[in-house]
Amino acid sequence: MNRVRNFLYPFIFSLMSIMSLLMLSSLHVKADTNSEASVSVETPVLEAKTNAYVVDQTLKSKISTDNTIMDSQSQSYVDTDSVNPGDDLEFNYLMIFDNGEAISNMLATIKLPDNVTFTTGALGQIVYLSSDGTSSTSVDISSDDINADGKTLTISIDDIGTGKDYASARIVLSAKAGVVGKTVDKSHIDYEADNYDDASDTPEFSIKDSANSIVAATTNNSVQAFEGDTFNLIGTMDYKNNDGVVFKNENMYIYYTIDGVIQLPVQDTASNDKNFSLIMQPLTLGSHTITVQVVQNNYNDTNETVVSNVLTYDINVSKNSLIITKDKSFAGNGLTVNDNNPVDIKGTYEHADGSPAHGTKKALTITAQVTSKADTDDPNVQDEYKVYAAGPNETQYDDDGTFNFQVVPVAYKMGNHGMLIDQSLSYEDYIEKYGYVGLEVGKNIVTIKLNDAKEHESDETQFVINVPDVQPELSLDSTELFSNSPSAGLGANYYIPINVLYVGKEYQFSMSTIYTMNTLNDVTVRTSVSSDDSLQTEKSISSGVLMINLVSKESYYGFSTDDPLISDKPYPASYYYRDAYGRKSNTVDYTITFRSKYVNIKTDDSYKFKNFKNFELTGGNNKRDGDWGVTVESFKSSWTLKATSTPFYQYPDGKDPIKLNSQMVFVTPDDSSGSTSSMEGQPVVVDTYTNSGGSDNVITTDVASKWADDTGILLTRPGGLSSYIGTYTSTITWEAADSV
Repeated sequence: MNRVRNFLYPFIFSLMSIMSLLMLSSLHVKADTNSEASVSVETPVLEAKTNAYVVDQTLKSKISTDNTIMDSQSQSYVDTDSVNPGDDLEFNYLMIFDNGEAISNMLATIKLPDNVTFTTGALGQIVYLSSDGTSSTSVDISSDDINADGKTLTISIDDIGTGKDYASARIVLSAKAGVVGKTVDKSHIDYEADNYDDASDTPEFSIKDSANSIVAATTNNSVQAFEGDTFNLIGTMDYKNNDGVVFKNENMYIYYTIDGVIQLPVQDTASNDKNFSLIMQPLTLGSHTITVQVVQNNYNDTNETVVSNVLTYDINVSKNSLIITKDKSFAGNGLTVNDNNPVDIKGTYEHADGSPAHGTKKALTITAQVTSKADTDDPNVQDEYKVYAAGPNETQYDDDGTFNFQVVPVAYKMGNHGMLIDQSLSYEDYIEKYGYVGLEVGKNIVTIKLNDAKEHESDETQFVINVPDVQPELSLDSTELFSNSPSAGLGANYYIPINVLYVGKEYQFSMSTIYTMNTLNDVTVRTSVSSDDSLQTEKSISSGVLMINLVSKESYYGFSTDDPLISDKPYPASYYYRDAYGRKSNTVDYTITFRSKYVNIKTDDSYKFKNFKNFELTGGNNKRDGDWGVTVESFKSSWTLKATSTPFYQYPDGKDPIKLNSQMVFVTPDDSSGSTSSMEGQPVVVDTYTNSGGSDNVITTDVASKWADDTGILLTRPGGLSSYIGTYTSTITWEAADSV
């Protein structure tokens, strides 16, 4: 195989030689039918595009003969041929690499024009832009670099082209426009390098007074924004001088910077004229500064640019949060309770940016903390805890924009709302076991915080709950109580007729939040637990006292077979109660006598007979009206029940009593002949009972249940006129004698 070699000699050819060589290099020399070789020769010079232009940063305008070779920000500015006195100017000298080798030993010499004042100190920069346009490198230019003549500036330019990653170099010099009426001549730049030589000029321009100006204003320059959300910058704009030109938004360009970085201008034709509302894209968390300036080019067809003052907006971007709105019941100084029930902590919430809750099921986490006795020098700051919804363990609430959970009084779960094992504890024992956890008398602060599934969090929000220090009050219908004494010597259960209320009778309670304590034989025991949740301001009930533990068969109050209860002895005892807030009632002393035997009569307060006409030809017995309650309770006793009645009288207003011509009789129910005995003024035996042995049981005999409609106590009436029409009353006296 023949080899063909082409050599490129390192000689400096004339232009004709280079062209000949290029032409030669395009030829192909064939060595055989299977191989070919070729060579191309690169030009040794740098090819680049240049432009020199002036940017008025005050007017957001540019002065240039070529808008294609220019940085993108300046390209967005309007064209002009004049500036205003004192405007901030930038003289730009741009060179963009096109082809060839990297430059070397390049110097740029700039003629500085008159009628502008270049900045002292930091005069400007050389900005090198990477070939992919994603990064830049800046080199500062100092005013000390100005040549001794004060009219020129000579600076070196770094390698650019294939030898470096730089695609362009832009010299930027800062200056201020001079006085009105002056013309700023062209600024000439010469580029000289080993393989490059070029020149460019900025256009000349004049310095004029502004034909008008724009006044921009805002009522809110501090803006709260949220991560991931857009936000608006609002303001107004109008001409400073009214010279008949109509202000139209369509003629205005709004320039803005974000943290010093210039953005592309926008127009707002959606808002009413003289108003603007800029929709800003989300910013990163933290503080940001945005400047806004309104610019109009070709004002009133004068080819002049007018601008506004610069507005500065301080933007704070934070994570989106949840804003809690408390229920209106917590307005002002907080909620004041008027019962012992749990308190509902409730309200609504939305996002700080105004968006609603996400609506996700079981996605809201509620954290709460109670501080009781908050208005004292020693507040009770309780442990923080998670609040869970009803359902399986640790069920979260739905993220639906609402919340409602309960905080309970400190001793609320001592009753039937708590565990069974705690229902025998005294208040002191309960507190020793659980501590002061919950609401107490005085000022309580419930602090809550919400978190949703997207990690949006609320600020801590306080709910104030005021619990009044009202005094519970206790009274007994009788302080001399009786029970019976079984043979075991441990005493029988008994009932205490109690009246429960609070001083003032305005505070409400349910019996399920009242915990009664009984002291007997120097032993204090919790009595029965109520499940009645109905609210009232006063309650009278019979509170049961258990004497014997049904499981162990031992006495609750220290009695035993070795130290038995003494029958028929009045034992001193006392009684009080606490409520769900731990408030204690007064203590009432009473005596309880466990009788060896007794007989008690239990009758109704009133009875009725059926009505009858005052005149009937024949007499007879009038029947009872309704059920008559007559029972005898006995313990280890035989008895005989007798009843005596008084005559019936009517007592008309202002007149003498009128006697009824009828009387009560007793018709023996177990006598086949139905013998009848008058009860008026004389005792009649109604029933008897004979104790058959030493049973410890209490015997209750329902006397009236033995009567048929035509037996027992009836009202007998004679034929003819009985008496005047009206209602008559009589009194029955009952007596049960112990016949043992």
